[in-house]
Amino acid sequence: MSCFPINVKRISVNLLLVCSSIVTANEIFLEGIEEPLATIASAAYEAALNSDISLSPEVAANRWGELGMLLQAHNLHEQAIAAYSNALTEISDSRWLYLRSIAYGELGYVHKSIEDLLLVTSTMRDVAIIWYRLGQALIYAGRRSDAKHALTRALALDDDLAIAHMALADVQVLNSDFMSAKASLHRAYELQPQAGQIAYRMARVERELGDLSASREWLNRRANQFAPIIEDPMLSMVAQYSTNPTFFISAARRAWERDDRETALEAYRRAIALDPKNAENLIGFTQLLTVLNRYDEATQVLDALEKVAPREGMLWYLRAVVFLEKDLVLAAQNAIEKAIAIDPTPQVVALEREIRELQSYD
Repeated sequence: MSCFPINVKRISVNLLLVCSSIVTANEIFLEGIEEPLATIASAAYEAALNSDISLSPEVAANRWGELGMLLQAHNLHEQAIAAYSNALTEISDSRWLYLRSIAYGELGYVHKSIEDLLLVTSTMRDVAIIWYRLGQALIYAGRRSDAKHALTRALALDDDLAIAHMALADVQVLNSDFMSAKASLHRAYELQPQAGQIAYRMARVERELGDLSASREWLNRRANQFAPIIEDPMLSMVAQYSTNPTFFISAARRAWERDDRETALEAYRRAIALDPKNAENLIGFTQLLTVLNRYDEATQVLDALEKVAPREGMLWYLRAVVFLEKDLVLAAQNAIEKAIAIDPTPQVVALEREIRELQSYD
């Protein structure tokens, strides 16, 4: 078994792990990873390094591959590439090739990404998302004809893949085929109207076609800068390795923007599981739950928040909100009075006024 050197930078924890392989030994420094990733990464790395010859190649490869996913989940793409490459010295596996291709792409190594994706498509011919990835990489490489072929193949496998329709439109625009691009973008918009990048591209195409009124209309429809959602099972596996709650908070916000409420809630739950004492995240999750009328779960989150930050004004404001929704006006009054005493923000004062008005009707 060979060992591929990994050099992790930007870190506060200094770790020295020595590779003790039968074939070769490399001293590899992992420096600067913050906890809890430092402990998790070092343990996974040590397990991969210490894979002995009694293990099957599949087990050894999986150890390296899992380390690669852990590193990739934290945007350590160079290190992930190294780990996937180690996995691939053990056994050829399309999973590690595919994930390595994405890591290559993140670093701008387009041609290496294409090489891996071509190998993947030779064994996984019927997976639309892989053909889309190949098509996108080929666009970056300036290979329009090949990109069009790959994207057409992706859409033949899954015509509901909005991101592939949008990418195909990019190729058609590069070829000055604006009418075809318009048709591709219309299909993408039908599938995911909430993706602002589609509307923006449509505005550009309409401008190229000389319809400035339609171009302005499409710009007005652009509510955000998001690309179409990509359902990618293999990248979803990578996401499960993230130990950074910020990753899941960002995912929750993106999901909320595209009206995917359940995904937003689940992402928040993951963030809180990783950092259960983060008051800001607990407040944000509670606000989300109250908007969705999930008051019982909101109460549970507020109970956790009270243990962490009993002097947090938003705790008592949100308690008052939940109590009001449950018609517990007296409890709401007590809660809002605590919020006023801690931090009399305009929204707290407004709710306190509303509660007083409700009591006056009793």
